[in-house]
Amino acid sequence: MRRTLIRNNIIIYAISFVLFFVVVSVIIYWFNQRKQEEFMHFLIEEVELSYLSYDGSDSDFVLDFKQENDRRITILDENGFVLADSHDAVVGTDKSQRPEIVNLGSVVRRHSATIDVDLIYTAIRLDDGNILRVSIPLKPQAETFNILFFWLLISGAFMVILNSIILKKMGENLYQPWIKVRDNLIMLREGRYQVLPPNTPYPEINQIIHEMNTINLATAKHVDEIEDYQSQLSHILNEMDQAVLLADQEENILFFNDDAKALFKLPDKLNNIKSYRYIREVKINEAISSTIQDKKLKFFDLKIQGKLYEIRVFPVTIHIKDYIATVLITLKNVTHERTVEAMKKDFFSHASHELKSPLTAIKGYAELIEFGLVKDEEIKKVSQNINKQVTTMNALVEDMLMLSRLENITEEPNEMCSLTSILDQVVEQLKPFAMKQNIELQVNAESVEMICDQLDIYKLFKNLVENAIKYSDLGKKVEIQLTQKNGEVIFTVKDYGIGIAEEHQSRVFERFYRIDKGRIDTGTGLGLAIVKHVVLKYQGKIHLESGLSKGTKITVELPIK
Repeated sequence: MRRTLIRNNIIIYAISFVLFFVVVSVIIYWFNQRKQEEFMHFLIEEVELSYLSYDGSDSDFVLDFKQENDRRITILDENGFVLADSHDAVVGTDKSQRPEIVNLGSVVRRHSATIDVDLIYTAIRLDDGNILRVSIPLKPQAETFNILFFWLLISGAFMVILNSIILKKMGENLYQPWIKVRDNLIMLREGRYQVLPPNTPYPEINQIIHEMNTINLATAKHVDEIEDYQSQLSHILNEMDQAVLLADQEENILFFNDDAKALFKLPDKLNNIKSYRYIREVKINEAISSTIQDKKLKFFDLKIQGKLYEIRVFPVTIHIKDYIATVLITLKNVTHERTVEAMKKDFFSHASHELKSPLTAIKGYAELIEFGLVKDEEIKKVSQNINKQVTTMNALVEDMLMLSRLENITEEPNEMCSLTSILDQVVEQLKPFAMKQNIELQVNAESVEMICDQLDIYKLFKNLVENAIKYSDLGKKVEIQLTQKNGEVIFTVKDYGIGIAEEHQSRVFERFYRIDKGRIDTGTGLGLAIVKHVVLKYQGKIHLESGLSKGTKITVELPIK
């Protein structure tokens, strides 16, 4: 810009100078011509007066003038023949066709062949009919004009150079604010916003800078609002714990959140990439195409990478920059929810089955008594059986309530309990059962305390010890150990019974899971499930070591808080 500005100014100035130079030259030339004519008229009048007052001959007159100055005086007769010439001794020459003779009184400039000099001529007719012609050399007159023309040219060139220097300096001063404006526009394009001080010596540029500052501030504020909104939106979408994608009418992916990026291994940026290039699930791609066509919601479950996802494909209209999203796809990991739902269904199914058996037995005994089919000596036995079934139902309901309590109560325990005392209560309570089975209980317990719910630990100890006694061979022993190590409570129960086959070990902690489906015992099928939930509640670990006919060893590790 600066070079263009300077160049254009120089060109304009040069053209102006040329026009000025031409006009001045014409005016000077015209003025010089006019002055020469005035001088020649004055000169010939002077010579005429001298000629009229001269008493000698024409030859003497012209010779006297030649001696006095360099004027050329010629006297011609009325027909234009030379009578006397101050610079030519030959007389009688016909000069009637000379321009100055043809047009008397005019001033003529031409080259004289006689004396080989450029002269200015003028001539007049005298009273006696003769013609008086006067001429002077043109060179002195031309030199004056040339000198004037030369200095005019030199001064013009000097002014052009001086103007160029001044324009260059002015251009630099004028260009500096524009450099700032340009740099500010570049920063604006790159997303960097800077306020410029409007302190240039040019009010117009200051006004432009002021307007740019206003635009910068408005743009920065608008961009900040958009970035805040996008940040909040991205944060919300990323915290939804589900994959979210947007696609357009052509099935190009326009937007995705972090979960979708991780699930489908999407690149950081997409540019008109078809969804099927990254989403390899045919059912999802078919749902996208179908939603684009019929504008209806698609809803289904799909297993991806070993996890179950709830897929929803919505028809939408969302403007994203220059594109319009027409499909919203959400993928929510529902593996845990579906597992819990299945577990609840199984739980209620097993619970109803477990309750149905004692209820059927109680109902049967009640009907026998109602219809008088029970003899007097059998009433006691029937009553015992009814009581046994009620005890079973009571234990089942109690364990079910315990499980519900463990799953739903989130209050942190705040009571310091002696685990050794709780274990002593459990062992004392189960001794009759162990003696009945001829099982020896070997207890090795240190003094251990921790903040806990006493009922939780009681159920954990009781269910593990009771199971060990129940599934031990007669006459064997059960080893019970309670220790504290590295900030953890370690509780171990080991029996020498039938053991657990490897294929069952991963499921023994499920609700109502029984290794031997045909075996009937007084258990509720919820004991180890309760143990597992207690361990989860206290963020502990449980280890199972077992094998057929090798007994079972269960170790529970609970962190002391």
